[in-house]
Amino acid sequence: MRATEYTGRTCPLLVRTGLVAAFLAAGVVAGEQSACADGVVRCWGYNYYGQCDTPADLGPCSSVAGGSLYTIALRSDGGVRCWGLNYYGQCNTPADLGPCSSVAGGTYHTIALRTDGTVRCWGLNSDGQCNTPADLGPCSSIAGGYLYTIALRVDGRVRCWGNNYYGQCNTPADLGPCSSVAGGESHTIALRSDGGVRCWGNNTWGQCNTLADLTACSSIAGGSSHTIALRSDGGVRCWGANASGQCNTPADLGPCSSVAGGSAHTIALQIDGGVRCWGANVWGQCDTPADFTARSSIAGGNAHTIALEAACPQCPSSLTGNCTVDSADLSILLGAWGSCPAGTTGCTGDINHDGQVNGADLGDLLNGWGSCPN
Repeated sequence: MRATEYTGRTCPLLVRTGLVAAFLAAGVVAGEQSACADGVVRCWGYNYYGQCDTPADLGPCSSVAGGSLYTIALRSDGGVRCWGLNYYGQCNTPADLGPCSSVAGGTYHTIALRTDGTVRCWGLNSDGQCNTPADLGPCSSIAGGYLYTIALRVDGRVRCWGNNYYGQCNTPADLGPCSSVAGGESHTIALRSDGGVRCWGNNTWGQCNTLADLTACSSIAGGSSHTIALRSDGGVRCWGANASGQCNTPADLGPCSSVAGGSAHTIALQIDGGVRCWGANVWGQCDTPADFTARSSIAGGNAHTIALEAACPQCPSSLTGNCTVDSADLSILLGAWGSCPAGTTGCTGDINHDGQVNGADLGDLLNGWGSCPN
């Protein structure tokens, strides 16, 4: 799917710095609201169930996630769309779901974090994985495993429910506050607020044995039986099952801004927007399309890769997605000035994908001022 038209969404300015005020005084920033850029969903790899056939009417999206044999997209308006295998109703988004801020996939169930912090699940419910606890409280992050669900409460505590055969739902008492969560097939991964990584559950392949020399991390992900961590310096480390080379991080990878996992392959978003994959590649899940330019979100299914592409692939400075760099884009960038939220895969205005919206991004935007290349 390629974007031919883009309407965007509104986004209030978040920060009123002296720099913003100066631009306002000069009449450069147009208005209190402007369009926030979102992108086009691209998928490659195993496609027997149509999990790589992005719907033509999907519209612009802000993030993506993967179930085992299906794809999940969060639209710019907060709506959730799913496609691919639907034997258990995992692609049947509830009509009363309401706007969401995040999505995740288990093997055969879908998880959504509503904008009010509540968690909703649908699809296979054989082990109660869709029965959100009544006392869960508001959450900030979600993830899914084979037959269980993981949620991070806003107070930093991790809760899990569903299948617990390997103890994957037994959150360690000494875990401490966390900033994000992820799931493998039967093991749970948590990123502590201090950057440390903890894992529990199935450890048959050493997927829960966090590396002693790991150092502080900024993001985590899980494959079926391997664990992936993004260090604060942008380096990617993996451990656990490695039969397909999914833990062999390429020597020339370079710094990254986000990581994700498929069943037996690993996905990384480089700071320049490129997507690199390694591990199992029987279905071409590691063959990133030559014409692809990522924006900010990557995910993995069982044997397919999902990524969010910029609405204007050859023009990352076009934050509105209208293929022109002008005062509307400047308004967005200045409004998002500062660090991206912890545990995210990037943020609006972070043109160079380094986790910050700062002078470097401003320079890139001004350098690309005007109409984008055709």
